[in-house]
Amino acid sequence: MYENRTHGSTRGTGLLGPLYSIDLFVLKNIQPNYIHYPFGVQESLALDVPVRIQSDDPVYSFLEAIERINLAKYFAPVRSNNSSSHDRVMLLRVILFSYMTSRKNISLRELESLCRTDCRFLYLSNYEMPSHQAFKRVLDILQEGAIDDIFFELSHHIAVDLMCIDPHVQFVDGTKIEANAHKNSFVYKKRIVNSRKKLYLSTSALLSEINSFFGYDYPLRDEYQSWDLFYVCQYLMEVMVQTDTQICYGIGHRKSSIQRYYDALLKMALKLMEYEEWLYTLGNRNSCSKTDLDATFMATKWDYYNQSGVTRPCYNCQIAVSEGLIVNADIFQNPGDTLTWQAFMDRYHDYTGKYPCRPVADAGYGSLDNYLYNLKNGIELVQKYGNFGKKKDRRFQKRIYNVLNWKQTEEGFLICPEGRVLDQYEGDNISRTRGGNLHISQMYAEKGHCEGCPRRSQCFRFGKYRRVGKNVVMEELQGKVDENLGCEEGKGLCRQRSIQVEGAFGILKQDRGMTRFRRRGLKGVKMEFLLNCLGLNLYKYHLFWLKQRANNLIGKLN
Repeated sequence: MYENRTHGSTRGTGLLGPLYSIDLFVLKNIQPNYIHYPFGVQESLALDVPVRIQSDDPVYSFLEAIERINLAKYFAPVRSNNSSSHDRVMLLRVILFSYMTSRKNISLRELESLCRTDCRFLYLSNYEMPSHQAFKRVLDILQEGAIDDIFFELSHHIAVDLMCIDPHVQFVDGTKIEANAHKNSFVYKKRIVNSRKKLYLSTSALLSEINSFFGYDYPLRDEYQSWDLFYVCQYLMEVMVQTDTQICYGIGHRKSSIQRYYDALLKMALKLMEYEEWLYTLGNRNSCSKTDLDATFMATKWDYYNQSGVTRPCYNCQIAVSEGLIVNADIFQNPGDTLTWQAFMDRYHDYTGKYPCRPVADAGYGSLDNYLYNLKNGIELVQKYGNFGKKKDRRFQKRIYNVLNWKQTEEGFLICPEGRVLDQYEGDNISRTRGGNLHISQMYAEKGHCEGCPRRSQCFRFGKYRRVGKNVVMEELQGKVDENLGCEEGKGLCRQRSIQVEGAFGILKQDRGMTRFRRRGLKGVKMEFLLNCLGLNLYKYHLFWLKQRANNLIGKLN
């Protein structure tokens, strides 16, 4: 149908001018038995192009979620003469929406690109197209403390006001997420302490030589401070200056005796100062990373290369989930979960004004300090303890020499497998817990001290006879935990804990790729983690919003 046309081009016109250009030479060689599509290329774009966003897009639910939140109170007012700056509330909305819709830990460069290509981000940014530096300035403000207030206000608004969730029942758990640090950049406190002890001995030996050689009277101590050694170095330098002693370094130069002692003592002083700096950085921790000083080396569960646990620089991330929403989240530096409980509950109380009534947790949180803390603040004992699950384990029940499987008399004394009663009181074993509470164990033994028992060698290995401890307070608290979690409601709470909190961690780590932090430092890591938790909460609300929307449409049809 195009055989009679000559080589050339034709141009169409419209309301806004030329719209397309068609090459007739290209159309001539097209086979006529195929379906043809126009090859027009738009040369100019209209100034106002109407963009239709689907009615079920997350941007609608996002705007509804943050509609009643006053985000401007978290930022200081911008100077009036700074006309080139962007609205910080607008930038924060774009950041929150990116964490809501992104399936990975998005970077600021990618966020800048979205504000130029995605119509939803163009709308949220008021077509201003901010740069990555503008977002960085907002994030720098958030990590100084505003992110905590934003997280709790927005999460409480979504949970209570929009989704009508009762956050009194919470499911608590923690996980370890790798820090942005090299795995071989470890610093261990025990090694530094041992090296410092050896340095103390070398310092005493060197000061003894200086005293005997020059007739000085510097005191020899068991421990030294770096500034003590620097004072001695300063005095030796003054002596060399006053006596016009030549200070020389390098091959072919022979040092004087006082310079050799000066150089050796200065080296020890610098090394001791380095140890003091590392111990100050470590604080109460046992390890840290040279790349990220706030990260702690923790034992992770799985490694890609050796298929086993490996020690990496990580942060301990704690969350509390209620009906699928994360209502509390925080970052800790200690690897265990036991010491995070009280600070985690206090954090929720500081921002909401109340404690959760039933925070369900696994055995990692069950300790005497945490149970007493719960009783003090009106929190129910629904946290498992170490041997909670083993009591009903058939394999564990076959261990007849474990005191948990022994029977008791009516008075509460244990009966060993041989049938002997351990009712001989032998005093108390008193110690202090990490929280400062008294841990009193009443020690009991058999009256005959296991004489003539045929199972003596199998029952115990150390000591002359078998002794067992009984902590009356801890056993009473554990009995209350068994009562709360042993009923049908308690069993349901245990199942929901595995479903909800483990599911939230699965979405964060597997679906959203949050397996390694991008930022370094405790403040930056905490801000990044809370932004990811807010993104998950906003996405959960979007699913709830879609369900409510579908129910409303069905109600109208009926």
